[in-house]
Amino acid sequence: MIDQDHKLGVKEANLVSRKLQLSGIQGQEAEALVAEIEQQFGVDRVAYDPDAGTLAFSYDATHCNLDLVESILSKRGAGFATNWWNRTKRSYYRYVDQNIKDNAGYEPHCCNKVPRK
Repeated sequence: MIDQDHKLGVKEANLVSRKLQLSGIQGQEAEALVAEIEQQFGVDRVAYDPDAGTLAFSYDATHCNLDLVESILSKRGAGFATNWWNRTKRSYYRYVDQNIKDNAGYEPHCCNKVPRK
């Protein structure tokens, strides 16, 4: 895919996909929740599976992060499930998001250039 295949503000190089279980959400709340998350800058797609109770979403990690999605969930009275696997994935996702954000501004150097003084 190329960057034109995504929403505004989403670059293919920084695109990450996440899938986490939710708790404390009813059927009608889910639609409003998905719509609110989808409106955020940098979010590419959001989908909620009511049978499995999972939220699948993709976003550009330089503009958006897992904490933003979590704050929207808590505002609506929902949250991520607190089981071991969900906590492990959230921790890993936060690490990867921060790493992508830190490396986005990195300017590589070339070994053939004279070093700056």
